Amino acid sequence: MLHKSAKRSTIMRHWEEYKTQIQPPHVKTNSGKKRTKMNFELALVFPKTRWSTKTYSKDKLGRNVEIKLDDDDQFRIKYLIPYWEEELIYDYDMKKRIRYHQVMRYVNGIQDIAQIFTLNNKLIVQVEDNVKMYGNKNIPDTERLFETIKSDLLKRSKTNFIFVKDVTTHQRSLLYDFLEKRGFKRDVLFRHYSY
Repeated sequence: MLHKSAKRSTIMRHWEEYKTQIQPPHVKTNSGKKRTKMNFELALVFPKTRWSTKTYSKDKLGRNVEIKLDDDDQFRIKYLIPYWEEELIYDYDMKKRIRYHQVMRYVNGIQDIAQIFTLNNKLIVQVEDNVKMYGNKNIPDTERLFETIKSDLLKRSKTNFIFVKDVTTHQRSLLYDFLEKRGFKRDVLFRHYSY
């Protein structure tokens, strides 16, 4: 539950705000240990009255299906819209999870030639000897973040970046040595996921 209020005007103000939000570039697509596909929807719930009408949504076959709350005859769903949850990225310098736009603020500020590469479930931004490392839950999330940053920088016509994907065992072994000299622990670098 995001918001709850007895005043209709308060709830409608929050609802209008959520309806007009723009989806961030890096959102959760899978969750849990089984990495199940996620599909978020945001519902506006009101108490049932005698004038209440039913709300319908289309299923994946295109049929209209009534939307109702399970085992609850006091409330009804008035509106339903698609929604998302932003994927947070772990910053190893600050030791906390940050949002995508904070990563992009740092990357956009780089004026020198820089290299962005992946290593297992980590995304690393290197400017000469300065290394900044970001972590994700697993390798596919890191690849998705890598592609999102790459396309975002190309849209902004930032041409001072070299993009390198984690490909070979030899490349990884060189990166382990390079990053270990910069203060990162080898066991952290070896990890492929962090749940």
